[in-house]
Amino acid sequence: MTRTTSRTRETYHVGNLAPQLLSAAREMLEEVGPTKLSLRAVSERVGVSSTAAYHHYANRAELIGQLAAQGFRELGKVLAARGDHSGGMQKLRNASLAYFSFARGNPALYQLMFGPEFADCEMMPELRHARDDAFGELKQIIAELLARDIESVEVRRASLSSWSYIHGLASLVIHRVLHFPSGISDERFVDSTMEGFEHLFKATSSAPS
Repeated sequence: MTRTTSRTRETYHVGNLAPQLLSAAREMLEEVGPTKLSLRAVSERVGVSSTAAYHHYANRAELIGQLAAQGFRELGKVLAARGDHSGGMQKLRNASLAYFSFARGNPALYQLMFGPEFADCEMMPELRHARDDAFGELKQIIAELLARDIESVEVRRASLSSWSYIHGLASLVIHRVLHFPSGISDERFVDSTMEGFEHLFKATSSAPS
């Protein structure tokens, strides 16, 4: 009986084990955070040996790197689904809301994606590409809004400002530095912060030089 179980565990990797390991890692990430996430723990969650898991992920760094890449791909998709029939500012508003809702709905994954474990010089290529693609979706929205080439200086600067705003807002809420009022929707919350920008820009544009 023991021998049969052992053989089943060792040969399980020939199937679709890789996505199952990634799915289990994501579940554990939301439950216990990144520090307790290991290939051994994920293997036990799936019910296979750690030896089988190592056939798909060389180490913990590769596992969480693939998990973060998955997060950026999902983020890129929600940004891409911003509504092609909307006007420029509405697209930006829709993208900001989609970004904020994604972060709030996946807090542990979101923090992993932007965590200190992924120094730029050590970032795996697949993760870097997924991150750049997600940022590219935001740049495309800004390029349409400004009617500028996507690689122009204006678009790069405005995209960085936009990402900094929504990333900062999401992070403040996730870390509970900024109180998220009960009974208010993500939509209303994001709209209220964007209205704050409108007040600020009106004030600065009307101020004497």
